[in-house]
Amino acid sequence: MDALSPILPASLPPSGYVLGIGTNLDPDRNAARIAAHLADAFGGVLLSRFYRTAPVGMASAHAFVNYCAYVPSALDPACCKGLCVGIELALGRDRDHPGCKTRDRPADIDLIGRVGRSFPADRLTALRPDAYLAVPFAEIAALLTGRPIPPPRGELCAAAVPGCRNGSPRLGEAPATVHRDDGAGLIVVVQDGLDRHADGLHPAFLAEQGL
Repeated sequence: MDALSPILPASLPPSGYVLGIGTNLDPDRNAARIAAHLADAFGGVLLSRFYRTAPVGMASAHAFVNYCAYVPSALDPACCKGLCVGIELALGRDRDHPGCKTRDRPADIDLIGRVGRSFPADRLTALRPDAYLAVPFAEIAALLTGRPIPPPRGELCAAAVPGCRNGSPRLGEAPATVHRDDGAGLIVVVQDGLDRHADGLHPAFLAEQGL
């Protein structure tokens, strides 16, 4: 299956993308910086927990922080990927380096799949993220389909959010939403404000995105 093919029929407009995210240079800081940049680019972002993982497909002494995110967007895949590449570059990734795919990186953002305005579980689970993203992907899938959020499986990372209005809340230990408030910075809503709602998405996030 093409990872970027819509998971709903083509007649329904897409409402966003599930992203796979990693960083192994200053990862505790950059994991939160990526989330802040995504919120700035897309208006809001739904996040899984942040997990520490061993490097895969490369030789490195630096562990990764990996997580998944959902961003609301009607952009086509190329344009969405372009925004994500822009975030990588802003955080210092050299995508012109010949070893770009196998060297340490401050930010790596991949498109796992495109999702529509409703989120049937069977279609979400048809997406196949890399194995090191399977646990955070399951958390995003649960949030999008209104299913119980799985318990954490692995070592978690907690990272402070830069530029946040309400102090310095920490991301990573629970699923969260981060959305942009043009007048006052970023607002973070952690999992205990998410899982009390039938669809798994906090009303502030839904209202911000018009979902």
